[in-house]
Amino acid sequence: MAQPDPVERNAPCPCDSGKRYKHCCGRLTMAKRPAPIEESGLPPAVIEGVKKVFAQVRRRHEWPLRFGATPPSVNHVWKGKRTVSAGNTLYALDRGESWYGFLYALLIEKLGGEWFDAENAKSYGRRHVLAQWYFDIYLRERDDVGNFTRFAPEHEIGTTLAFRSVAYDIFCMMQAMNLPTKLIERLKHPDQFEGARYELWVAATLARAGFSIAFSDEDDRTSKHGEGIATHTESGKKYWIEAKRKHRPHFDYLQALIDKILLKVDAKLVAAAMQKPAENERLIFIDVNRPPWARSDTDAPWIPAFRKSLNRLEQQKQFLGEPERNAFVFVTNHPYHFVSNVRPDPRQHFFTTAFNKPGLKWASFEADYPVVHRLMCSISDHFAIPEDFLENVAAAQYADDLS
Repeated sequence: MAQPDPVERNAPCPCDSGKRYKHCCGRLTMAKRPAPIEESGLPPAVIEGVKKVFAQVRRRHEWPLRFGATPPSVNHVWKGKRTVSAGNTLYALDRGESWYGFLYALLIEKLGGEWFDAENAKSYGRRHVLAQWYFDIYLRERDDVGNFTRFAPEHEIGTTLAFRSVAYDIFCMMQAMNLPTKLIERLKHPDQFEGARYELWVAATLARAGFSIAFSDEDDRTSKHGEGIATHTESGKKYWIEAKRKHRPHFDYLQALIDKILLKVDAKLVAAAMQKPAENERLIFIDVNRPPWARSDTDAPWIPAFRKSLNRLEQQKQFLGEPERNAFVFVTNHPYHFVSNVRPDPRQHFFTTAFNKPGLKWASFEADYPVVHRLMCSISDHFAIPEDFLENVAAAQYADDLS
């Protein structure tokens, strides 16, 4: 199609308004339009600086979508040092240290450097499991100058991810200003580590989902109680929290084979949690602590077995006719430790079910239980660990002003 001849600026406007073209429709063609910054005429260095700041701001806005409600650290590199925040504490790092290296150092600092050195002085088999996991990370990720910069996803194994996930959960609890000292002490105790590790994951998961937690007094032996009360910050709704993990002292290959054949899965941990009094709606977290299910074409067979076992529990006399004794049950399996240093991160499982809630309608679940639904979504959406520092624009500007 032929293009019409351009209209002279002082010619009558083609729209028959009686005005000159430049005072009528010509203004539309002369209107300012946005242009790419590369065409703005700004110096290249300024353009690159603006792009960098924009990328930092965008990443900070995307953080809640990717990693949940716990805020990122504030950090900046200045004069050869990187300053990083965790909670109310600022840490100075070597400029070349990685984000993962910072998380590892943070975990060791919270456990106690002397305690960690004492564990590392033991033979490998006698060390605390955290020291064993750290040894694998040390061999795989530490560079020639002592920084942890050699992380490669294709070289990830169960123990390295296990250690990193503990470190990140510690960081999240510090950002939430709620890291109990007694929980740290229990992590250091070999016989209490499994339970304490799962309680840490549950607490960090709730923090990432926008909850604050008031932990129960573990020294109170006068009554049964759960882990504490979780309050959803936005809605103010309170929930009674319990976290239980199936204890397996080691990976028994024969028992794993028997479990796969007989599907020996039951809901006894839920029954134990339901024996404790609760004034608020119950959220029960259960980790079955089972070997990973390698097949990707179907769910692990213990999942339907667990559901069946939970249904049988609901039919027991102590729960029949007791509708107030109900709970939402979050069932997980985080089998990092089962694969040791042999192969990568195994497939994990998570599902939510309800106990003794006969009137529950899953079709309207989001509308009927919006806070629990958001928690379910957060567990699925905010499971990843950040891979790098999130630069802070305000800190960068302050450092530039000082230099």
